[in-house]
Amino acid sequence: MKQLFKKQLDESKPLDENIIKNLKIRTYFNNEEKLIGEVVLYAMLIGDVIEKEGNIPELQLNFITLNERHFDLFEYDKRYQNSEIPVIKLKNENT
Repeated sequence: MKQLFKKQLDESKPLDENIIKNLKIRTYFNNEEKLIGEVVLYAMLIGDVIEKEGNIPELQLNFITLNERHFDLFEYDKRYQNSEIPVIKLKNENT
């Protein structure tokens, strides 16, 4: 998972007190608070397929923020490995 976010990890500054103070959204996708020293990462989270009668099914994607602490919650499909913004999905708890 870390390899997917390598560019963001290499190019982003860790949060400091001043940055946090000026953030409009101070939590990650799961409502955990953003903390000093963390690097905020960005990804597209795959959601459910939306099927509407008579239309082509749509894949729901949500733009989220996360950090390295959250990597174990997600997995990725290799089809999306080279996306500019990583495309990930929540791990299936039954596997």
